[in-house]
Amino acid sequence: MSLYATNDGRYPEDSTVRTPYPLTDDPIPPYDEWPWLPGTVLGQCGPDEWHIRIDVPELIEHGDGYDWSPACFRNSCELRRIGGNR
Repeated sequence: MSLYATNDGRYPEDSTVRTPYPLTDDPIPPYDEWPWLPGTVLGQCGPDEWHIRIDVPELIEHGDGYDWSPACFRNSCELRRIGGNR
């Protein structure tokens, strides 16, 4: 059973996207200065919201035998398709 909403197909699960995400030394950088980083759609959470895993190796945290990638929630205006995605 998935905890995600039914995906409307705009950003299918496992598709690759770019989304703004802080990757700076500034603890709270201005949103309009966040870089657009690659990510993977984990699922759709609502009518215009997706759960995105950030796919940047240097952001992965390692510990207790697990690797943890950062994730965020974004709406459609904060997502850009990468490559041949639909």
